Amino acid sequence: MTVLGVIILLIIVAIGVAFFIAADRQTKIYEELEYEECQLNEAKLTEIKQKKAQYTKSYTAMTITATVLCIISAIPLLCGVFFTQLLNGSQLDQLMTGLVAGTLILIAIGVFFFVKSNIIMDSYNILLQTDDYTPKKKLGRKIMNKYATLYWLIAVLLYLGYSFITNDWERSWIIWPIAGILYGIIEKIISLCHNDIAAE
Repeated sequence: MTVLGVIILLIIVAIGVAFFIAADRQTKIYEELEYEECQLNEAKLTEIKQKKAQYTKSYTAMTITATVLCIISAIPLLCGVFFTQLLNGSQLDQLMTGLVAGTLILIAIGVFFFVKSNIIMDSYNILLQTDDYTPKKKLGRKIMNKYATLYWLIAVLLYLGYSFITNDWERSWIIWPIAGILYGIIEKIISLCHNDIAAE
């Protein structure tokens, strides 16, 4: 069963990666809109504003649904506690496997709603150049994006170098949260130096 489970997992991962690659190819041509100013005529701007206003209710509903699903996703596992004294051995294992699957399904649905709703809303904001996509913030993103790859490659180098040299894999993971926080600090410094042109 373990081998079968691993095979199914690998098949699912392969399908997921294929979808990611296909989606990336399709959206690549629009990527520059996140960093460059959008020049639209008044008619198009008005049309997009109307569509965004119409989508707002759906966006709110999907965000609420996603939040609720992620919160209640822990309930199946918590319910399993009541059966720990009543079941044992393979029965308990099967129950916990099912409950974990239920939790992951709820999380997956919640994440789906989060991602879908935010992709659509961000598309409107990018075209209208509002919220996190004003011209100044787009410029800030462009600056950060220019050096982001180098920054994270250095982080990977430090992580692997320290871990292999010290063989301290149990604690070297701390490099990642530190790198993430430092990235945010650098982004904020750039924001202040360029009169708040970077994302808040």
